[in-house]
Amino acid sequence: MRKTRPLLDDPMLSKYVPEIHWFSAERLKKMLHKHTTVYVKPDEGSLGMGVRRLELDDSKWKLTDRKSSKKLSPTKAIKTLIKKFNPNESYVVQQGIKFLTYKGRPFHIRVVMQKPMNRWQVSMMSAIIGNKKNALTTNVARGGDELPLEFIMHHKDQNWSPMNTYRELIDLSHQIAARLGSTLPLLVVGLDLAIDQRGRIWFIEANTRPDMSGMKELNDKISFKKYLRAKKWISRI
Repeated sequence: MRKTRPLLDDPMLSKYVPEIHWFSAERLKKMLHKHTTVYVKPDEGSLGMGVRRLELDDSKWKLTDRKSSKKLSPTKAIKTLIKKFNPNESYVVQQGIKFLTYKGRPFHIRVVMQKPMNRWQVSMMSAIIGNKKNALTTNVARGGDELPLEFIMHHKDQNWSPMNTYRELIDLSHQIAARLGSTLPLLVVGLDLAIDQRGRIWFIEANTRPDMSGMKELNDKISFKKYLRAKKWISRI
């Protein structure tokens, strides 16, 4: 939780962070009964590896990983979960968020922030869409798609205007980058944010080495040139 802790310690930004704790069987039970959907994942994981979702379903727990989805008793679900843990990893349990969807597929938002000349700027934005309805993760490495954010926000399944949300996304991205940059040596950071189906914005994670491979085609020429100028300036530091 190294990249989440600075936000949790901030009284203004902590409300954007889904509830998260170090994993224990007792904590998992409390979280699942409180939120009905939670995710268990490696603390330092990447590319959606090792992520599992648990959902409360009457007296059963529905355990979903990349390969299968099963309804189990709570005791059996916990045993199955722990059996699959990597002993070299630390795990967290996090509140599940019901993301906005596009054609039934959940998506989150990637915001790339750069800090040339001692000032954070939003360089590029995109939407990353899960590979199917109710996808376990929204991740390109797991078969998802990365598309222009403006297009997705205007064609999402939920019927409300995105204009105020855009402003809040940009303001929040600046605040998060500044807070993380005050405790970590950052000049570039990729922020993964989500919007739930009631329009609330959530911080999912920060990537200090964001994958930029597909963003040139997803952003206008001015934004990409701004990114390249900032990248060149930062490389000289």
